[in-house]
Amino acid sequence: MRDLLESGIRSGLFYRSFFDQLGQAAFLLDRTGMVFTGNPACKSLTGYDPWQWERKPFWSLAIPEEREMVRLQTQFAMEGKPRPFCTYLAHQTDYAVQVRITFDSFQTDGEVVGYFAIVQEIMGTRNDSESCASADLSKEGVFIYRSGSLQYANQVGVKLVGAPHLNRLLQTPFFSLFHPHDIPVVDDMLKRTERGETVHPLEIELVRMDGIMIDAEVLGTYAVISGKPSCYLLIRDITERKRAQEFLQNSEKLALVGQLAAGIAHEIRNPLTSLKGFVQLMQKDGMRKAEYFSIMSSELVRIELIVNELLVLAKPHEAAFETRDLSNLVSHVVALLETEAILRKVMIQVIFETEMPMIRCDENHLKQAFINFLKNGIEAMQGGGEIVVRLRCEDNRAVIRFEDNGVGIPPHQLARLGEAFFTTKESGTGLGLMVSRRIIENHRGTLRLTSVLGQGTTVEVSLPVHG
Repeated sequence: MRDLLESGIRSGLFYRSFFDQLGQAAFLLDRTGMVFTGNPACKSLTGYDPWQWERKPFWSLAIPEEREMVRLQTQFAMEGKPRPFCTYLAHQTDYAVQVRITFDSFQTDGEVVGYFAIVQEIMGTRNDSESCASADLSKEGVFIYRSGSLQYANQVGVKLVGAPHLNRLLQTPFFSLFHPHDIPVVDDMLKRTERGETVHPLEIELVRMDGIMIDAEVLGTYAVISGKPSCYLLIRDITERKRAQEFLQNSEKLALVGQLAAGIAHEIRNPLTSLKGFVQLMQKDGMRKAEYFSIMSSELVRIELIVNELLVLAKPHEAAFETRDLSNLVSHVVALLETEAILRKVMIQVIFETEMPMIRCDENHLKQAFINFLKNGIEAMQGGGEIVVRLRCEDNRAVIRFEDNGVGIPPHQLARLGEAFFTTKESGTGLGLMVSRRIIENHRGTLRLTSVLGQGTTVEVSLPVHG
């Protein structure tokens, strides 16, 4: 194996073209993770000559508390899943150096014969180990969870949860680090990860051991450690990110309030003007014509429609989630609109591309959103056409696509869909899509619209299976 590596270095002129010219420290590893050699910058970083590390595991360069984490990251790289990470290397003069490590493979004749680790110092951390830990820039804790308990945490993780040291953290019940309302989803994520399933990152509230609560993101990865299935967790502090998002959301809300106020005044003034005119006419002439009442009634219905849709947007969403069969839910919505579609010469076809799972949802609100998408599609095909509803499950998410072959929407109008009182329909208020988007977001889902002028429009809804 080492002969292959030596041959690769010679044939690729690796030492001259890479090691000698690279200002950053670089270690060349064999396929077992042992150090083969290093460039001159390694000595300035660690104080050791490269030959002093030869035939030793790469992770032994780290300080003791970080070695298991570095070993796992090295293992991931050798499995073809390299990822940059931050850690601490031990310096010869007995202090820790905070670094960022990036792995890549070294190949010769198309065969991987080794790996190299590019090690970049995070400046301003050359001090004792304690100050180095407090100067950590990654804010990413590494935790290893197995068989119902925490087995390991790196130095950043210990500091993140406010523990005085690793042993104290390992003696603390792991779930006490999470807010009670997040415990069920974290427990579900851990169980699924240990089974080897792919799990999307979670945003949770972390309860530090000093009682301070912070916003955090948790990402779980399956790993085999000491021959046992384990959960390799990355937890990062996202408090600043959440504050920035909240600031932007508040700014957007203020802008939206202004738009809504102007839109409401305009949309309600028109029917009110009609009502006022007819009332004055009836008072003056004393005439009570049937057509007057018909027009007044339709104007009142329009005002009521606008107010009802605004109430859906304004009032907080009350969670009434229950487990429902998504297939039945969509089929019921299609059945409700089938008569209207037939009258407009529109055919609705439902295609189940995969078996659909049960989901947790507010059934009535989700039906409201789906009805809106279908009605928009039906009304977009004035001379008849076809709507195809496709359902599939991918990556633990249910995807529902509403595809029509109507007139399509120009790009400049598509970008404005969802704005209050902007609509492409003569009698629309523009609030329907805004309400539907709010409903999908309340289900932790996403909504995406695409359209080609003259070919049709597609609305794609993605909902989490484990809501």
